[in-house]
Amino acid sequence: MIFGRRTIRPDGPDRFVIHLGTQERAVLRAVCQDLLSVLDDDEDSPSLKRLFPKAHAVDPRIDAAYQEMVHEDLLRSRKEALAAVADSAERPELDRDTLEQWMVGLNSVRLVLGTVLDVSEDEFPELSELSEDDPMLPAWAVYDFLGGVVDAAVRALAETLPDLA
Repeated sequence: MIFGRRTIRPDGPDRFVIHLGTQERAVLRAVCQDLLSVLDDDEDSPSLKRLFPKAHAVDPRIDAAYQEMVHEDLLRSRKEALAAVADSAERPELDRDTLEQWMVGLNSVRLVLGTVLDVSEDEFPELSELSEDDPMLPAWAVYDFLGGVVDAAVRALAETLPDLA
């Protein structure tokens, strides 16, 4: 395993304890800061296409109208989430709102990495299947790691939901 074990556990209904190592926290902060820089400097980068998907594949007028309505809000909310992760990466505990921001911010990074790695539902390699010489191994490792953190956040939040049964 390239990254250590990651867990997030509830400590009451709106507090969550974050168990990540120093290196893992540094990775969270760095990838979010990197994506914030790209969003500030090169919003037209092809690697961002999954962050701002087309609303209509055939009619460019419909897509343009949709983008005009939602693009700025999407951009703002993604930047806020990325900044929240970068700013709170060192904290041992998070409140519910911040943990929800982690899910949005880290998923945004995964979307960009998924574009760079050309991830598809049909083909998704296990890290153990990749050669140590593969130049994309670090990106795959970060993609996998972020998926684990997002999964841990979802599970921790789900534990605090009221039982509807």
